[in-house]
Amino acid sequence: MSGETTIRHEEGKWHFDGVLRVRGDRPALQHNRYEIIPLLEGARSTHWSSSNPVLGTLSGRFVLCGDAILSFYANPTGRFRGYECLQQRDERRYSVRGAVMEEDKVISTWALELTAP
Repeated sequence: MSGETTIRHEEGKWHFDGVLRVRGDRPALQHNRYEIIPLLEGARSTHWSSSNPVLGTLSGRFVLCGDAILSFYANPTGRFRGYECLQQRDERRYSVRGAVMEEDKVISTWALELTAP
């Protein structure tokens, strides 16, 4: 797996754009684009929204929890929802664990190690 991310800070919102390339038996290309409400001074959480080509519009929340960022999200009907944890290992590495569900059925899980160049 390989990918890139770009984060732009504007007044009133942050933009996160990412590309993820999955190699192997089932190669895939995934684009993620988030709009994030900037964290307020002293806040431990904020809201975000995203458009996913498979799941549609998603709304979520980032929660700061020690050395981790927790993310919870759902589409407007609640049919699709997911969870992700990004835990910082050091200044260049994060461990990521997540799952997405359709109603009560798990449709995807992932475990990744992210390393900055």
